[in-house]
Amino acid sequence: MWTRPGLPSAETRTSRGQKRAIVVTRLTNDSETPGSWGTKRPRTRQPRRRPNPKCCWASLTYGPAGLIAERALANGVEDYLSFRAVCREWRRSAKAIAVRAQGCLDRRFYPSRWIMLRDAALPGSGSSRRRFLNVSTGECVQTELPELDDAQGHHHLLGATAEGLLALLDTSTYAVRLLNPLTRQLAELPSLYPLLPAKTLDDIADDGLAGALEVRGLGLAAASDNATDDDVALALCFIKPVMLVAAKPGDGSWTLVHGDERWFYSATSFAGRFYCADGRSVMALEPTTADEPPRLVVVAKITIRVSHIGNDTVHLVVKGGGADEEELLLLYRGQRPQEDDPYARWRMKYVAFRVDLATRETVPLTGLGAGGIAVFLGEERALSVPHGVFPTISADTVYLGFDLFEREYEKLCAYCLLDGTTECSIFSSDDGWARPCDIVDYLSWYVSGTGTCEGIEDI
Repeated sequence: MWTRPGLPSAETRTSRGQKRAIVVTRLTNDSETPGSWGTKRPRTRQPRRRPNPKCCWASLTYGPAGLIAERALANGVEDYLSFRAVCREWRRSAKAIAVRAQGCLDRRFYPSRWIMLRDAALPGSGSSRRRFLNVSTGECVQTELPELDDAQGHHHLLGATAEGLLALLDTSTYAVRLLNPLTRQLAELPSLYPLLPAKTLDDIADDGLAGALEVRGLGLAAASDNATDDDVALALCFIKPVMLVAAKPGDGSWTLVHGDERWFYSATSFAGRFYCADGRSVMALEPTTADEPPRLVVVAKITIRVSHIGNDTVHLVVKGGGADEEELLLLYRGQRPQEDDPYARWRMKYVAFRVDLATRETVPLTGLGAGGIAVFLGEERALSVPHGVFPTISADTVYLGFDLFEREYEKLCAYCLLDGTTECSIFSSDDGWARPCDIVDYLSWYVSGTGTCEGIEDI
């Protein structure tokens, strides 16, 4: 079910227009004869007009309707789904495009820039309805996802890729499924069970999946620009247990790419490749070939010192935009001495870098670079939001998730990269949420990966 809250259907809008036209006609006729408002006037039966087939949009043949569906899909999968939802004939015309699709991993159908606002179901809407927000346009839609129905409890959400696909773990078989939340297409992947250590299985039995499995990042890695379903792999970077695994639909098992004690601060997919970052370099996952399994290769050196002793971290951020405007950024977060403040010797500092794949280095940026974006930062996720979509979000600003210690203990909620000014949160309710909650609260919660809303109110 695909709905846009607050938008009536095409049929509803037409009927309302007809009623409005009738009212205007009656008032005009009555105004021509003053004093006859209370007089009952005879009605003249008008001949019924038959609709002109040439003017009926529902009677579009497959050719024109299919062309419109192609254009709608090129503009975004949400426009394609809205076109399909108009009527049965348009749905038939658009169905041919879906038949030719490569499945869940067809990049034309990726719900890029769409995020699921909450893991919990919407109040009063059933346990399977979820709300999605497009962070590039501000549009909000609702869709039914029975796979996340709390009553059934068959799947555990591992996370979302940068392309908008949801990775689900079957709670009985530990098989992984990729779900496109807007088209409901699925891709089946192998079971993780053979790779899970005995301690992790014990922790699952004691604490559940949410406490035993912690995903640091996930994303897609394509073998080529024209990759089909069989050439696109899903990479999962776990910090608990420490391992990086990859698999393609149809594989019999997962490939363990990395599994020692060295773990990654951040991982994400960008432009068809999967990237990881530790304290020294940014690495990319080279896909499987006929001669060797997938492996990590260094693609850029981190040019700022990252302390493993302190609270320093680095985070990969996909800077949104068109296909030619996207960039891979690296955001440094760490403690630095403050000589101008005698009462606070150390303060959190944030610095943005552009990952230059040509020079194989990370280049410092002024703010967050050209284009004007903001970044919402959490331990597990980082999300870029274009400036101007939401009035309360400022450009070149880092908004902190609720899982970061400076947000919890220092009440720091925003940091401007241009001048170093900060914003602090002021709680005014018993559960810690300032009222009313706004889009900044929602996105800060989204990147924190806390798993529950804990009293957050609807926008």
